[in-house]
Amino acid sequence: MPPLHLNRTLLLLALTAPLAWAQTPIPAGLEIGFEERIRSEDWDNLVDHTDSKADYRSQYRFRTRLWAQYSNGKNFEIVGGLLNENRKITRPETTIYNGREIIFETLYADYRPTPAFSVRVGRQNLMRGEGFVLFDGSPGDGSRSQYFNAVDVAWTTGKSRLEFLVISNPQKDRYLPVMNKIETPAEMNRLIEWDEQALGLYLTHSGSTVGLAEAYYFYKTERNFDRTNRAIYQPDRSFSTLGGRLLKNFEGGWTASGELAGQWGRQDAPDTAPPGDPGKNIHAWGGYTRLKKTFGGSWTPRASIGYIGLSGQDPNRSDQITAWNPVFGRWPKWSELFIYTQAPEKGVAYWTNTGMWELEFRCTPLPKFDLRATYYSLSALQPLAPQTGTTFSTGKKRGDLWQVRADFTFSPYLKSHVVYEHLQPGNAYIGHDPGHYLRCEITYLFKQRL
Repeated sequence: MPPLHLNRTLLLLALTAPLAWAQTPIPAGLEIGFEERIRSEDWDNLVDHTDSKADYRSQYRFRTRLWAQYSNGKNFEIVGGLLNENRKITRPETTIYNGREIIFETLYADYRPTPAFSVRVGRQNLMRGEGFVLFDGSPGDGSRSQYFNAVDVAWTTGKSRLEFLVISNPQKDRYLPVMNKIETPAEMNRLIEWDEQALGLYLTHSGSTVGLAEAYYFYKTERNFDRTNRAIYQPDRSFSTLGGRLLKNFEGGWTASGELAGQWGRQDAPDTAPPGDPGKNIHAWGGYTRLKKTFGGSWTPRASIGYIGLSGQDPNRSDQITAWNPVFGRWPKWSELFIYTQAPEKGVAYWTNTGMWELEFRCTPLPKFDLRATYYSLSALQPLAPQTGTTFSTGKKRGDLWQVRADFTFSPYLKSHVVYEHLQPGNAYIGHDPGHYLRCEITYLFKQRL
């Protein structure tokens, strides 16, 4: 299949075209909203795993969102939202200031000509299933945003919905204006390391027999890698991802879920390769399975066990790419700490070459207070030593990761959480000093209909 080439002018025109979900429309009129999120973050030894290097980080993040949503109360909605995030690093002290940009986080229109058919066009957030392959379209800017520039055409019949997706996510925002745009390289955050484009089909079905079933296919291209980062340089590639997810509730408070996907495609030869190099074929896989039990009692305790497997680069198959590509699933799904540990391998939050056993316990001591404790035993499915740099050793044990999190909901408008993670690195790394990640957050939300 040839690479995707979306016409920029057509996409800009599409940003103002109508669109919608197959859902009950909001009441007619205009709604405005405001959200302020304040975070403090603190971490150490997440990349090199040694106290001998000073890589301690402490910072504050202030994210402001403002949006408006208009509906005719029938079949048309339009939403637009602006976003700004200020970041201040206090340790090590720095003069770098990267919070002046104001971006369009959302700008989309919804149109539903019939109850069964809907179209959504423009800048929007997308998440399907548990976000294994589809959640974050801009992982390079951290948790500032996760938008996609996309067209989502959906057809619903009975308990099934089929969506056709067209996605275009460039390294730098070129579809909508950026106010106070940052041009200084030291302050700049690319949205992603390359230009991404994709076509996708996503089928969702719910029923008493199968529970919730999902199936999907994505054809994606990753092109024009930012060559300033030669350590993790990737030639142009195009590949397909075919997979599915099942979730089923059983009697007695049991829930089983799982997802499995396979990948195939082609990666071009690097620009340093001799003439005639044909490149490499891609063959990879990824998935997870989980069993959960909900117990009775006032605290509603829940316990689960699961396993996550993501294929790595097989050293015995150097003529092929066998490492899992997370597609659009580069976000801290399983860990806020470990996404930084991944940076020397492929990039922040690039989930690949990993096997994880997951044990989790949750409870709700109070109606607005939730507690969670999670343990991960992490391994590499393939050796890390061939990677560049001096971070990796010859073993496959990535380490033991513990997490605790508390969520507080003070009101529908005010919520907060605290999360702490501790990693004891294993023999996959040269360094063996433990690392930690601590975050405290509070969010205020305001919405008003006019």
